[in-house]
Amino acid sequence: MHNVNVRTFDLNLLSVFVMLWETRSVTRASDRLALTQPAVSHALRRLRDGVGDELFVSTKGGLVPTARSEALIGPIREALEQIGRALQQQESFVPALARRDFNIAAGDVFEFSILPQLIEHIGQQAPGIVIKLAPVPEGELAHQLLDSGELDVVISAQPVKAMGLRNETLYEISLATLIWEREGLGKRRFPLSLYLKRPHVVIRTRQSTVVDQMLAQRGEHRHIGAVVQNFMAMPMIAARTGYICNVPSRMAPTFAKMFGLSVHEPPLDFASSPLYLSWHRRFEADPAFAWLLNQLRAMALV
Repeated sequence: MHNVNVRTFDLNLLSVFVMLWETRSVTRASDRLALTQPAVSHALRRLRDGVGDELFVSTKGGLVPTARSEALIGPIREALEQIGRALQQQESFVPALARRDFNIAAGDVFEFSILPQLIEHIGQQAPGIVIKLAPVPEGELAHQLLDSGELDVVISAQPVKAMGLRNETLYEISLATLIWEREGLGKRRFPLSLYLKRPHVVIRTRQSTVVDQMLAQRGEHRHIGAVVQNFMAMPMIAARTGYICNVPSRMAPTFAKMFGLSVHEPPLDFASSPLYLSWHRRFEADPAFAWLLNQLRAMALV
């Protein structure tokens, strides 16, 4: 067994080890750490000498962890997180005096239904806080950006599942049905017969929607007149064509007022869809980050 002298071991090397594990590449690790490639290569050599193991084997597909590396990654990550929590415990966060950017990856639903209230609230309580929105990354990239801190949170219809991440339901998305006011519908619930007859303008999705799934279960289907890429286009088209559109109920009153549409309950009780809030637990000890999570939760209830 190789003995490691913890007192003389350079703990900075542990951060390099974790980054090499995550990226499986000296080049990508150097970019993420803002170090030169020779510096990262030198750190890897020191790690190998210090631990007495190759740790990573170079292959055409990138660096592959050894068994020793597999055994070390969990305890080392936990140790670094504990150090981070200990160093942050004495920090205070005063929203009114804070100067900080928060990076949030989210889609149209959040941007139209929660972000305006969030920005208004933060502008009053913490004017030095800037919210920066980014598209929701796909696949492993979401985990990587949360882990590195490049993203503070991801808000999406799907939870981001990976080691070290937490997910909670921010709120449930229910639907409202819109049509132009000149239709003269006085009923609160939209008539099913008109719903099936009139064309719909819908948002592009990768899978069948709850609307189409429920209609299919009843042996029915709706007529699609247009497919768009964001929610704002739907009421704009509905206002000009008389098409039907279904939007998250939180957006419906605003869209109706802007475009001269009437708001109705859908003809059937379509299931609501969760909107998930995802973050990395290693940032939870940061008072500013904890404050952000609480603001998001509060605005979701408005």
